[in-house]
Amino acid sequence: MFCIRALIQRARRQERGQVFIMVVLLLAVLGGMTAVAVDLGSYSADRRDLQNAADAIALAASQELPDEGAAQDVAEGWATKNGIDTENMTLTFTQQSLPNEPNPKVKVDLEEEHDFVFARLVGVTSAEVGAKATAIRTSASGGSGMVPLSVPMETLNGAGLGDEVVLKYDANNITTGNTSPIRIDSGGTGNCTTSDAYCDGVRYGSDTVICAAGTEGTYCDGPTTVDTQTGNLVGGTRTALDDRLELTDSHCDEFTEVFEDDPNSDEEGYYRITNDCNPFIPGGYASYRVLIVPVIDELCNGSCEVTIVDFALFFLEGYGGTGNSQQGCIGNDCEIIGRFVRANQNIGLLAGTFDPESANSFVRLVE
Repeated sequence: MFCIRALIQRARRQERGQVFIMVVLLLAVLGGMTAVAVDLGSYSADRRDLQNAADAIALAASQELPDEGAAQDVAEGWATKNGIDTENMTLTFTQQSLPNEPNPKVKVDLEEEHDFVFARLVGVTSAEVGAKATAIRTSASGGSGMVPLSVPMETLNGAGLGDEVVLKYDANNITTGNTSPIRIDSGGTGNCTTSDAYCDGVRYGSDTVICAAGTEGTYCDGPTTVDTQTGNLVGGTRTALDDRLELTDSHCDEFTEVFEDDPNSDEEGYYRITNDCNPFIPGGYASYRVLIVPVIDELCNGSCEVTIVDFALFFLEGYGGTGNSQQGCIGNDCEIIGRFVRANQNIGLLAGTFDPESANSFVRLVE
């Protein structure tokens, strides 16, 4: 009996010893896994931060293209803002060279040393972490979402940045037989019925993709010529514009609330859409006073075909003219006023070939 009890007690002591060893081994494994997770997590976080910095530097620098010197200065400034040592940054510039290189671009390569904490125990003290980003400066080739109004190139050439421009004439101010509306979708009657394409286009932007002349087929798949929409179109214009004005939040109904001076441009008159009011990105209040309007070669007489040569960004000021037109579209009065804006910013259009004379340019990440 005594021997059996002694054997049982000895076995229990051995089991406790084995459990203790297993616990120690398990703790070592868990500790190693935790160490690996911490080091890998910090490495991934550093790489993510470095990639965000590379994207920001590329976008900022590309706004100065094709001026490589200015782009270099901006890139170094943004590197410093992001805590990047400029010695760890390599910039590669590619100038526009048609037809193979339609846009000037800048490539940013960043490399930094990442220090490990726990991996030092096994002799691994650090590793290289890198990030790359390439951005272009381009001009719009086309897209959807246009307002079915138009501005003749001659009018736009005579307008300074920030100047007010007539986007639609009224029946009291017709010199060519047109008030400027064009048929981007299927035209419509201008009465804002459920199937009226003109009214919906002014209210929401067109569904049809249209292209600037010279960009079709390569950068844009759509027509470069459209027909004019004759008539004063009072009802449809009034309904659509009133909706845009009423839907715009009070935070974004003034020009100075929607646009700010572009901090990355040395040229006076360039603006950026504030994030809170930008209708081309999610979030914020999205100002519906921001319009993209086709630029045409010239406004013809009566029902005819016009050629789209560019696209321009406008801030909808509202109704202009005299008399009733200042209160909206009533009778023969229906004049629409917008303020011409030039911005180095993606305004939701397709990238094309960079044109320094274009009404707008924008930058975009391509790698």
